[in-house]
This record gives sequence, C-alpha cells and structure tokens, in this order.
Amino acid sequence: MRYRDLLLHREYRMLFSGQVLSQLGDAIYEVGIVWLVYRMTGSPAALGWLAISQSLPFLICGLFAGAYADRLDRRLTMLVSDVVRGLAVLYLLARYLTGGLSVWEVCAVAVVLTVARSFFHPSMRAILPHMLPREDLLLANSLSEAAKRICKVGGMTLGGLLMATERPDLVLGINGASFFLSAVTVYFLRTKASVPSEKTAGSILRDIGLAGREIGKNRMATAAILLSSLGLLVSAGMIKIGLPLLAGETLGGEGDVYGLLMAFYSIGMFLSAALMKKLSRLPLVAMISVGWAVYGLSYAVLATAPPLWLAFALVLLTGFAHFMTDIPVTTYLQQTMPMHRMSAVQSIWATASFGSESLSSLWTGAVLGGVAVSMGFAGTGGLLLLLGAVPLIVWRGNGQNRLDRRSLPE
Repeated sequence: MRYRDLLLHREYRMLFSGQVLSQLGDAIYEVGIVWLVYRMTGSPAALGWLAISQSLPFLICGLFAGAYADRLDRRLTMLVSDVVRGLAVLYLLARYLTGGLSVWEVCAVAVVLTVARSFFHPSMRAILPHMLPREDLLLANSLSEAAKRICKVGGMTLGGLLMATERPDLVLGINGASFFLSAVTVYFLRTKASVPSEKTAGSILRDIGLAGREIGKNRMATAAILLSSLGLLVSAGMIKIGLPLLAGETLGGEGDVYGLLMAFYSIGMFLSAALMKKLSRLPLVAMISVGWAVYGLSYAVLATAPPLWLAFALVLLTGFAHFMTDIPVTTYLQQTMPMHRMSAVQSIWATASFGSESLSSLWTGAVLGGVAVSMGFAGTGGLLLLLGAVPLIVWRGNGQNRLDRRSLPE
C-alpha cells in the first residue's frame, strides 16, 4: 500500500485532514507562546513553569483519562476535547487584546490544554485500529507524523515571524480556530469506536492496573517504554528551554531564529517518518538506542556554539533521531495490545513520556538558571550518548522488532 492509497480511506482521510489543521495551529502557537512568555519575563524559570504546565498535568490525569476513554465513545471524547481547547485559547486571545494577560493565565490555560489533550490523544491512537487493518498502522502513523512535521515546519516558521513582528494576537487566533476546524472533521467520522461495557467493568484503577499488566507481560514493550522515557527525562528540557536560550544568548537571534531552529527540528522528524520503513529493519530497542546516541552527539556539538548553519543542521539531526524513539513504540503497542485496553495502554505510554518531559523541564529550568546553556547541552549530550550505548551492548542479538511493516512503500 502507498500513502495515496491510505488517503482513499474516508475515515482516515477525515481524521488526517483535521489533525493537519490542528497541528498547523499548534505549531504556530508552540513557538509563539514560548517567545511571548520569554518577552514578558526574560526568565528561564518562567519558561520552565510554562513547560511544566504543558506536561505535568498528564501525570495527574493522564492514566485516568485513558482508562475513561476506553469506556466512552472515543469519537465524542475527541470532539469535546477539541472544543474545550479552542475555547481556552480564545480566552487567552481575549485577555491579550484587553491588555491584561499574565504569565499565570498562560500557565493555567496550558494546564487546560494538557488535560484536554490527555483525553484526545489516547482516543485518537485507539480509534486507528478500528479504522484500519493491523498491517496498515505503521504506514498510517508514519504518514500522520510526516504531515504533522510539514505543518510544524511552516507553522513554527510563521509563528516565529509573527512574534518577530509583534503579532501574538494572530498566533492565538489561528490556533483557536484550528481546534474548531478539527472538531468539525471529528464530528463527521462514522467509525464506531466504543468498547462493550462488559470489557471495562470494575474500577478505573483496576482498568489501569490491567493495562499495565498487559505491557508488563511483553518484555519488548516494557523495555521500549523505559528506554524512551529515560531519554526524554534527559533531553526534553533542552529542547523546550535550552533552544530558546541558545537562539537568544549564543546565536544572537530573536523569535525568528528560534522559529527556524524548531522548523529544522520538524524537518528532521519528517525525514525520519518518511524513512521509517528502512529504519524499522532495526530491532526495536536498537532503533531507540541509536536515536538517543544521535541526540547526544548533536547536543555535544551544539554546546560548542557552532555557526548558525551548523546549528540548524544539528537540530535537524536531533529531530530525525527523535522519531526513532517514538513512532515505533506507538505502533508496536497498537499492534500487540488488546483493543479494549488500547486507550489505557496508550495513556501509560503517554504518561511516561510526558512525565519525563515535565521532570526534564523542571531540572533544566533550575540548572540553566545557574549555568551557561552551552554547559547544559554538553552535559545532556554526554548522558544521552551513554544511554544510547549501554542498551546496544546489553541487548545486542536479543529480541526482534515485531512491527508489521508489510504495507509500507519502499
């Protein structure tokens, strides 16, 4: 099967188009809101609190949201989540236009967006196996992520330019509208994605425990989630906090330079998704390990304050490595976990990753408040190189990558 054949499938095409619109708005917002807070405060700690607000709530409600999503109509869950996120961003727009926007309000809305997302994404990942055959899931995930990165390239570049021209109002307005457009496409989905009530009888905590047990029984799934989460714990804060500081302090740029750095990061992710068939020939744990090793090498060179063109190339390489630690894990879980636990399983994986990101942002914000950003990149680069090397040595020759790749084009 080719990508264009997949897009002939009405349900996937509707979901895909809605996510393209939403991700474009998110990309503009992602750059814009970070640079807006940086302009308002000039504080690495404030960026750290924003990053924590964008991810820490997942630790509180992520597991419960996924378990509840297994009991609810997944399409309706996605629809409500989109509407809530659209209203939250429009609130920020109204406050900005009236001149009263504060950092705490930005962080509060970030919490709302994260909670809504904690319901949306497990439901979306769980609805895909209802839409498509098992062998098409890796292709669908790769296509969705590749398109998402194209949107991020344009969106982050546009977000940086809008912030450089002092137009955060457009940043907020575009993102709010994108959520409502996504909600329209979800509304017209016909896929039945509810789980029979007898499959989810009992308490929510029991459902979470049973989903965790399903993961624990699968040695490869457990290793992949742990390795990916450890890498995010080390690396994520430097992307969220270190890159804006690198753009402003080391590279001497403004919002436009930060936007371009993030655009190149997305280009790398796009290239990785486009080449996922060739990359998936590696055993699953080996692919994740190589990804973190490449991450570490890129960070180590960024610590040397390279020229702008080399910084762009290194961030692109980092983005390429990132999807080697992400797409294969999501697809492996979709292909191996039971359908009636799918949202809860995906929430466990998402909670592990977002929890690692939030803790990474916490320690990164604290550390970069006292040391140069170059030292931060050097230290995390060394840790990531070690994280990539050790599993390759321990796991060499053990386990097989059981991703079903039959439908992927060469």
